[in-house]
Amino acid sequence: MNTQSNDSRPLSVTPIRAFSDNYIWCLQNDDAPGAVVVDPGDAEPVLRYLDAHDLGLNGILITHHHGDHTGGIQRLASRYPGIPVYGP
Repeated sequence: MNTQSNDSRPLSVTPIRAFSDNYIWCLQNDDAPGAVVVDPGDAEPVLRYLDAHDLGLNGILITHHHGDHTGGIQRLASRYPGIPVYGP
């Protein structure tokens, strides 16, 4: 399987602090207007980050179904109707 990409646009991975001991990861192509978040257990820090950086939300990735990874999905989906959510 070829895992190399011909796409040379830079990708930023930013940790967004959540709860007292966790992070939500924000993935952003520096040339694109939106972001994808990974495991948004809490919507509020994600919304603050997106608003502060003038970003939209293009998708949500879930690694597993624990509340500290999924708790913010409903709020984010209500703010961004039709947002795709990918996960197991």
